Amino acid sequence: MRGTRTRVSTGTRVMAAVVTGLVLVGCGGCAESAQPEKAANASDPKGDGRSGGSLAELTVPAGYDAGRGWDQELGWVEEGAETAPVAVAPGSGTVAYVVADQAEMYVQVRKATTGKVLWTSAAWTPPGSLDDSAGYDPALTAPASVTAVSAGGREYFVAWAHGLAGRDELHDGKEIVQAQVYAADASGNSVAPLRSVDVPVAAANGTAQGEAVVRDGGAGQALVGWAEGYRGHDAAIDVTSGKVTTYEGEAAGSVVGMSEQGPVANASGGGFGVSQASSGASGGWSSADVAPEGAAPEQSVGFGTDLLNGTAQTVADGKVVASWTPSGAGNADGSEETVRTVHDASTGKVLLRAECRDRTLTQTFDNDDTVLGDSVLTSVSPGGRYLSYGWMLFDLQKGSVVCLAKGVGGDEGRKDMLIASVRDDGTAYGTVPGSDPRVAVEIPASTGTPKALPTGTETPAYTPVGAGIFLTWIEGGGIRVSGRVES
Repeated sequence: MRGTRTRVSTGTRVMAAVVTGLVLVGCGGCAESAQPEKAANASDPKGDGRSGGSLAELTVPAGYDAGRGWDQELGWVEEGAETAPVAVAPGSGTVAYVVADQAEMYVQVRKATTGKVLWTSAAWTPPGSLDDSAGYDPALTAPASVTAVSAGGREYFVAWAHGLAGRDELHDGKEIVQAQVYAADASGNSVAPLRSVDVPVAAANGTAQGEAVVRDGGAGQALVGWAEGYRGHDAAIDVTSGKVTTYEGEAAGSVVGMSEQGPVANASGGGFGVSQASSGASGGWSSADVAPEGAAPEQSVGFGTDLLNGTAQTVADGKVVASWTPSGAGNADGSEETVRTVHDASTGKVLLRAECRDRTLTQTFDNDDTVLGDSVLTSVSPGGRYLSYGWMLFDLQKGSVVCLAKGVGGDEGRKDMLIASVRDDGTAYGTVPGSDPRVAVEIPASTGTPKALPTGTETPAYTPVGAGIFLTWIEGGGIRVSGRVES
């Protein structure tokens, strides 16, 4: 579950030629029982599209076997696009991605360890593109993506696109985010969505994708966020019922994630929590009631303005990661060891308290040589013991944190690092932001000591049990989704 895994992409015309990119390359070296199912015709976007070619050459960390796995090309994704239309359901160990055949999209799901295709959705035509720079074209559809959501012990994949519904030569159309909800444990071909939900938005900013994104909000909700000018908006889709709840007023644009009691939001006057108005008279909690030791009562936001201390950063797997301005003076270099806490999202109970300074913003920005770039991501190990947010790796069982901000631990020359994923054994993978060539790192939670990996090493974007899922750019356009089994 990754609160910030999905990023916003640019628009693209889906071409018939991408069908040839639906390639499952043989699971070289896998046991016979783990071989993918027999391929369908490669011209069929709903089939395996297996090729007799070899696996893509990837340099992977020692925890994975570069010669055993599978590859899937998504040729329709534009080079440099900020969306990876890929999601992983950790409980079932399945991988979903969006494939394309002209203006139609399909969600296809594979077993992460074997690459076996488990199901493919019926064709879906997303709403029309917001990009009208070339004039109205009914074949131009909005790019689609997918996220994974868990509810009541069951996992779901939510495919979504942000575009214009009902647009034609005589009508402007209505701007929406359209979500298609599928059961992750479906099977067969032409799988219909359990439900299709349209959320009205007003986020177009002259780009093909606008400023809207759908992600796993937690508590069985797909969280839709969009910006209308400088004003943020949030809506939650209940994946089990299709009910849409739009948050206005105090919560508008400030919802970080969902709990069983309601939305976890940052308040305009500072602090965070679940308001009683959204949870009912018997629920709700405020950060003011769970402030950790060492946190100042207030935080300065500049211009002589002080707000209640405490900021929720992310919500994942029923946990809230929060930051607090510390009381007292900072370090000699001007940095502060910011107080970090992890809370139970439903009750606010503090599960972990630690200190970790903020990362610096002085390094070169992302040069787009990796699909996920230098995003600050949230990741949870499949078993739930380890939680990472950006440059912090929390061990919820031990109650400790590995801090990867610049100069931590007295090593003033050490650079910032950002974590992309974490395994059940506590091994995290990430990169040094802005590094060129890209520097990949491996961080064991047991020691907290990062190790630079050989130049050219790819790090897994997802770490379901038994496999790593790698996302790489394809020369000439598109991305490659690669599963490599653990060694």
